[in-house]
Amino acid sequence: MARQDVERPDVPGITFKLPKAVIRRLDPATVLLESLLAQKRDDVYGPVIALERIESYLNAARQQQRRIERAKATVAKAAVARRIRSPHRSMLFEDTHFYLICWSRIAKLIDHILNGVRTYHRSGRVRRRYKRELTIRVDGRDHLEHFEERLPGGKQQHRLRNQYDLWNMHGTKMSYGGRHLDVGPDSINLLQTIVAEFREALLYDALESLAEDAPERAAVLLNRAATDVAVNRVKQRVRKALTAKL
Repeated sequence: MARQDVERPDVPGITFKLPKAVIRRLDPATVLLESLLAQKRDDVYGPVIALERIESYLNAARQQQRRIERAKATVAKAAVARRIRSPHRSMLFEDTHFYLICWSRIAKLIDHILNGVRTYHRSGRVRRRYKRELTIRVDGRDHLEHFEERLPGGKQQHRLRNQYDLWNMHGTKMSYGGRHLDVGPDSINLLQTIVAEFREALLYDALESLAEDAPERAAVLLNRAATDVAVNRVKQRVRKALTAKL
């Protein structure tokens, strides 16, 4: 859940008179790069590459979520058949681990971007809105990443409130040390929301910054987006007209 005391990013004034379709046509990575170039930054590519990797890890998280659901179904069938030590339980553990790795990588990539664009207040607000949800899944990944240290006799066993709850699955929630963490379908929907809000906020921040530092370049990007929207609409009308005649 998002923090209710942190509002969603506001829309920059430059977009007030523009059709939403034009804004949606803008590529956040392209606008971000142009904004950083206009600032004459030395490290312009780091944040841009990080933004592209966020999308890659989101796709990986979607795939892992599907694998988790399949593994859970297989484990449930094995339990009915009383095959308690089914190898599919190990697969469920690993799929959950890789799923949380995706969450962790996205959180760290967001932080990397924010460290490079400290004046982008909308993007930082999204990070604050979802700080708890990101943190608890980074912690969950840390537990699975250092699982051997939490085993009986391990040097980090004392960190678990329930030291014999090393890892279990209860419905859509993973438990460890007495803590419960949602890793089910709702969690992937949440991750998609976080990424979508962050990309939107980053686009708004970068566009506003570009309009201030290089208004002529901002105009080029917006005109190009408007042209693409107009061309697509003409293509749709042509397609409908041809379909109607067939």
